[in-house]
Amino acid sequence: MGFLQCLSAVCSLALVCLAGLAIVKTRLLPESFKTALPKLVTYVALPPYLFHSIVTTMDSSELAGFLAGTFVPFASIFLSFGTAWVLGKMFHVKHFHSGLYLSSFSTSSAIFIGIPICDALFGSRGIPYALLYYFANATFFWTIGSYLIIRDGSTKAERITVRKFFRNLLSPPFLGFFAGLLFALFGWRLPSFCMTALHTVGQLTTPLSLIFIGISLADMRFSRESFSRDLLLAAAGRLLVSPLIMAAVVAVCGVKGIMGAIFILQSALPAVMQAAILSANYKTDPEFGTLIVSLTTVLSILTVPLVMTLV
Repeated sequence: MGFLQCLSAVCSLALVCLAGLAIVKTRLLPESFKTALPKLVTYVALPPYLFHSIVTTMDSSELAGFLAGTFVPFASIFLSFGTAWVLGKMFHVKHFHSGLYLSSFSTSSAIFIGIPICDALFGSRGIPYALLYYFANATFFWTIGSYLIIRDGSTKAERITVRKFFRNLLSPPFLGFFAGLLFALFGWRLPSFCMTALHTVGQLTTPLSLIFIGISLADMRFSRESFSRDLLLAAAGRLLVSPLIMAAVVAVCGVKGIMGAIFILQSALPAVMQAAILSANYKTDPEFGTLIVSLTTVLSILTVPLVMTLV
């Protein structure tokens, strides 16, 4: 994929993000809109979008090879985690945000940024493969990643129960994804007017997600003191090291075509937003959490086209 083609797609998405910035700067909508918007995406727009994408692009004959590809993102994420741990020891990452550093290095924003950019570059045919990465990404984050972030804030880590794990993992987007797989596997079909309605609601996913990114970036505050060695190491790992690891895993496993390209794309995305939310909630190092999400989001405008061109 050419650098200019990829850059053009990323810049077009960035322009939509400006709408979110404008909403904040002009105070067009109340503060509560910032809280309501991600819920609107997660609970209303994204599940039908994923269901419709899978049902209309997959069939039972393709599912075996499709699901077998889950191994690749799991392997890449765990290798990234191991690399982050080694580099963290080498560069003496501070203990009070070490879990946040490891999670940000290893996991990406596979939904709010991953789905829009995947749709822009590959269309609906790429969404099922993006969801495979999302499954591995979410599983890792809501088990190991969240545990390490919570542990940053206390000497005794909070116990993550089985109930809490499944509540986080079995989110509406995942259920929409799973329902789509069942319909594709058994060849079930909804009436055409239902599919049209699902498609219409699902089309809200990309613009609303991008507006939410813009609103989040409106609160970004950078200073020279903000750019610590730990922050830069986490950002470099997220945007450069992780996609290179994924590219190596894809090559070794012989994954070709659109599946391999999307896995690399998803691994090159900014840090997962929930890392910043958890760090603020548990008062581990909320400033570091906000900065790593904001910095990687801004830098990805250049690094994503670069990575997709090189690999």
